[in-house]
Amino acid sequence: MSSILTILAVAFLWAFLNGEASTFNLFVGGLLGMLLLSILQREQTRSFPMRVVAIVRFVVQFVAELLVANAVIAMLAFRPRPRFHPHIIAVPLRVESDFAISLLSAAITLLPGTVAMGVSSDRAYLYAHAIGAADPDDSRASVTRIESLILGFMN
Repeated sequence: MSSILTILAVAFLWAFLNGEASTFNLFVGGLLGMLLLSILQREQTRSFPMRVVAIVRFVVQFVAELLVANAVIAMLAFRPRPRFHPHIIAVPLRVESDFAISLLSAAITLLPGTVAMGVSSDRAYLYAHAIGAADPDDSRASVTRIESLILGFMN
């Protein structure tokens, strides 16, 4: 019963934030509520409040990474002779589920200068193309930081 109330609360919150309590907004809010519950109510080692804090931490730190990546790419764009350092990196994956791998791929693709290219057949490595940092290890570390944030609420 509490799951239904949570879904309804998220649906109404979504409609409130959109400024219109239409059927469509309530439907989308309900879908978001179900998605959140499916992520947060798995058999996990962390409690519900800790997972919520981890999701908030993910959002805040991802936005910070996004701002830094935008600044780096903007500096490259405004230089008369930019020094691009393109490289393809292989990042060892610690996440295991398809959802977590997809979320990581989408998150790093949103960062300017980084594009997820694919996952190895054994799902041990994520391949990405990056242009911002001169050292491939810096690009790999950026992807690993995002992966750690995802692991914070997926485990």
